[in-house]
Amino acid sequence: MADSLSLRDQLIESTIGLSRVCSMHKKSARTDLLILQALLDSADISLSDGTIQNTMSLIQSEKSKIAPMCETCAARCGNSDDYDMSKLYNASDEIRELKLAILHKIQGMAKDAILKLRSGKLDDQAVIYFHKCLFAISEDWDTAQLSEVLHEDV
Repeated sequence: MADSLSLRDQLIESTIGLSRVCSMHKKSARTDLLILQALLDSADISLSDGTIQNTMSLIQSEKSKIAPMCETCAARCGNSDDYDMSKLYNASDEIRELKLAILHKIQGMAKDAILKLRSGKLDDQAVIYFHKCLFAISEDWDTAQLSEVLHEDV
């Protein structure tokens, strides 16, 4: 089970990395679907390690397609790096709880968002909110900023 949790953490790390790449590079038509699927998969404890690894491979592949030069860049800016979940787990209790609440919120929203995206009914603001939440998790924000993101109406 610990391996499964570790893989899920790695999937979240990669998903945050992909979302961050989108802030500086044009995403593809399937980027948002992959991010939503990764959020859904990261929360589904019934999925096999192989399924989680497959989703991670898709996320990494998408990131490479969107920003191919970032992998070999000599002047790394860090914007394409995967997030380090140990930063979340080592944060103060209040910050950790808020970031996990944000993560759980968007994981819970992912299935409905996937259905809406596939039918062309997902609002642009909802897509932006998912990216905003992933960004907030990766940043060193205070409790007020994190609470604002958590309680934002979507």
